[in-house]
Amino acid sequence: MDSRCDGFTVDGLARMLRDGQITRRGFLTRAALLLGSAAAAEGLLARVARAQTTSKNTLVIGQSADVSKLDPQMSTTVNDIAVTFNLFDNLLSRHYDGKLYPSLATEWKLVNPTTWQFKLRQGVKFHNGDPFTSADVKFSFERSYDPNAKVITKSVLTTIDKIETPDPLTLVIHTKQPDPLLDARVAFYAGQVMPKAYFQKAGDDEFNAKPVGTGPVRFTSWVKDDRLVLDATKDYWGGKIDVDQIVFRPIPEMAARVGALLKGEVDIITKIPPDQVDRVTKAPNTKLEGVLYGGLYCLSVTTQKPPLDSKPFRQAMSLAIDRELIVKELWRGQAAVPNSLVVKGDNHYDPTLPPLKYDPNQAKQLLKEANYKGDELTLETPIGFMVMDKEMSEVVISMWKDVGINAKLEQLEYSVYQQKIREKSFKGVRWTDPTSAYNDPDGMMWRHLAPGGPNAYWFRHPRFDELGNAARFSVDEKFREGVYKEMARLELEFLPLIPVIQPMELYGLQKYVDWKPYANQMMEFRRFNLKLRRA
Repeated sequence: MDSRCDGFTVDGLARMLRDGQITRRGFLTRAALLLGSAAAAEGLLARVARAQTTSKNTLVIGQSADVSKLDPQMSTTVNDIAVTFNLFDNLLSRHYDGKLYPSLATEWKLVNPTTWQFKLRQGVKFHNGDPFTSADVKFSFERSYDPNAKVITKSVLTTIDKIETPDPLTLVIHTKQPDPLLDARVAFYAGQVMPKAYFQKAGDDEFNAKPVGTGPVRFTSWVKDDRLVLDATKDYWGGKIDVDQIVFRPIPEMAARVGALLKGEVDIITKIPPDQVDRVTKAPNTKLEGVLYGGLYCLSVTTQKPPLDSKPFRQAMSLAIDRELIVKELWRGQAAVPNSLVVKGDNHYDPTLPPLKYDPNQAKQLLKEANYKGDELTLETPIGFMVMDKEMSEVVISMWKDVGINAKLEQLEYSVYQQKIREKSFKGVRWTDPTSAYNDPDGMMWRHLAPGGPNAYWFRHPRFDELGNAARFSVDEKFREGVYKEMARLELEFLPLIPVIQPMELYGLQKYVDWKPYANQMMEFRRFNLKLRRA
């Protein structure tokens, strides 16, 4: 029998089905013509479907950019935390259901309003063989807010007054005032535990190059812009994960990333734009997993540089953005318009507030009040950092031009962008994607805009600071709710961060991969969240 029909071959039909270029019905129709019977066509479909299991023991992830830092306190960006939250463990961990679970700590309790006690897991070792003790936790936490340490997590654990280690498996934390969120804080940024002895011997640079943690994977190798290889920790206290190795590959070009998934070259890809969803979901061997991002895509404004030092000008920038149009046309409904810097899904989110306003006429009037003379703004965006960052940048710049704001786009390599964050050297406006770290406004609005926060070095407001400190040290949730409403109003008045959208985080997976994404962008690969269906 001729192996061709109307130019199609068996292999070609299988590839078309895998790539989403043909429907199941279309596949069966053409395969029946090609093979001579409907039964043979069904058999071919079954053979193609068997590709939904695997015998492989390496999980390959295609990310939108390479990692920039492996020191967990030196970066909180999405491509880096995907790695570091698996290299390192926290005392506690937040699972897919949003609840806190034991990790390196087996028990924790509030002894009195300002004292927390953590009982640590016995028998845990770092990847280099060093035993894990309370001294390592004390060292890691204290480094995170050490004014002499060049870290970007300084605003996270600043409620801590002192840390005591009465024995190797007991940690006592005294806070300056009552802190209702301390357990949530140690479960995320700045809470990852590093080995004190190894770090002090290696130093900052060597530790970043060859990190050592207690996590389910250990560092093996990193070839910049090619791949990062992590081997499974065979004697991991939480049990060996379902693969022997995890490989992170940077694939900045979106079409190449999706293509690699459809060809079976990678097992998971990140940051799928809405216009690629059908390609993934209609292919026979791939699927989509998504979650509403527990954060926002924002424009971070260098408010001390003219004309950005003018409050009316920043308000005009915000009013000129038609967010509903961006959600509808660019995101195809796979995003939401925020109403403040408190995200949907967080404690104290206020659903009664209207979505952020679009009013180009008011924007033009505010530009007159600001006495804007047409100075050119630079909007900086890192390549591969956010979904459709280039497309959104072009749309926002066009909307700004419609009201009379002169702006240009400048794309940065991801590593350059990270360096500029550390150097605080942005030209004017940049894209950023702040995450709500504790499901609470303290974990995003205050964490980012508090003194020492990632977006705080060009914004200070006495009332905002007073409110932020009052809320983080209060156990009265009604009081905190009122405080965060006022803080949100102040943020929208002064706009050091201009909220744009709250997107869906979309991931493509091979169908043999059982894995769920978290709203906080942490890629969890421990046993309870990763399983491969074996052939």
